[in-house]
Amino acid sequence: MIRQRIADILQTISGIKRVYPYSPQSLADSDLPAAVLFAGPSFQPRFIGAEFAEIDRRWLINIYVTTILSGIDGEAEKKVDEWLTKLQKTMMAHPQLGMGTKDSILPFVKMITWQGDSGIKVLSFAGQAYLGIEGQINVTTLEKVEIYPFE
Repeated sequence: MIRQRIADILQTISGIKRVYPYSPQSLADSDLPAAVLFAGPSFQPRFIGAEFAEIDRRWLINIYVTTILSGIDGEAEKKVDEWLTKLQKTMMAHPQLGMGTKDSILPFVKMITWQGDSGIKVLSFAGQAYLGIEGQINVTTLEKVEIYPFE
């Protein structure tokens, strides 16, 4: 549910042609710029009472903008520049992964925090090199934890 909601939010960014909630086998040039989501590590839970815990998971958002070495010198990098702010502003505008309508937030999402981006870098996907960025967010959720008797 979180993965799909992040994908739905990314789809609202002007200029994104395709969002892949799960990694595809390849990226078509006609789908660029494309976003691909990857679940990153989770961190030590913080218990709240005996039944609930806050759990943080890092999500990696790769924006593949263009194939490397396309165009004249510097042209490919210029295409990536705008994504440095677009991605950050979009994710920060959705602190609980809501879609901007009443009752659209996910009730178990406490908050998201922007963890930064990689800057412009070469991203490899299915043996192909692309220029793009990797953004990172932490999603903090409140989860019910069942503790077994005598533990």
